[in-house]
Amino acid sequence: MLSKWAYVFDEFTDKIWITDNQCKLLESEITEVVTQPTEQEMQGRDGVLVGPNTFGPFDLSLKFFYNGVDEPDLYAFTEKIKKIVHSKYPRYVVHSDMPGRKYGFNVAQIEWEKINHADATFTITFHCYKGYSESLTRTDDKIYRNSTWQYENGLKADKDISYIHKNWAFEIWNGSTDTIDPVMHHYLKIVINANAPNGLTIENETTGDIFEYHEPLKYKDELMIQSVHPILNQNKRVGKNTNYQWITLAPGYNKIHIYGKKLSKIKTQWIFNFIYR
Repeated sequence: MLSKWAYVFDEFTDKIWITDNQCKLLESEITEVVTQPTEQEMQGRDGVLVGPNTFGPFDLSLKFFYNGVDEPDLYAFTEKIKKIVHSKYPRYVVHSDMPGRKYGFNVAQIEWEKINHADATFTITFHCYKGYSESLTRTDDKIYRNSTWQYENGLKADKDISYIHKNWAFEIWNGSTDTIDPVMHHYLKIVINANAPNGLTIENETTGDIFEYHEPLKYKDELMIQSVHPILNQNKRVGKNTNYQWITLAPGYNKIHIYGKKLSKIKTQWIFNFIYR
């Protein structure tokens, strides 16, 4: 593999390489994320009432050098790049300066600077609409044997960290720099198998979140909390059988406690990307 590289992909396509033997990645640059405060003025009170801040989109710029054969080759390459970065649907870009992260983008701009009839430098500016980047893979991957994870991106060198648990009390490590919150469209899926004749409760003691399921469960059943939507056996929405709450994950360790009357067997899997501001 090239020492510096970049590619894009989406849910419909595999890696589409921008770099190759003729195209080299030179450098990368990210603009600052804009913090957007939530404020409300109230008549008769000093100052403002504040709520949680949100984060605006940012730009990722990648600069490349293309070593063409001749002028027609250069023109053909410019058309190839247009097809790669311009898409009807959002895509992700990954590059070698941060190989363990993916950046979701919805639009991109290309600026060309010809050096001669065959060679050029060009910069692609990706508009990262989510306001954060994500770990390239999720926690259901074999993370300690997967080279796409980077230790500086929240991975801990602790073999005891697991995202599958068969007991009632455990910890979930979130290596993000922010809280995983499904309401903010952060990916989080919790898969639950349990003998729970009277339902069950999942509590994140770190955040104070409590999710309750009020109906009986057999171990062969699969209760999945996909974002904020509880789904039974992959096809039945069961939100009406809950307390209409959801689970978030704070950065760092989250103390999880699962309980229920006559709860006798439990298995949970926690699947999410780390997110980075």
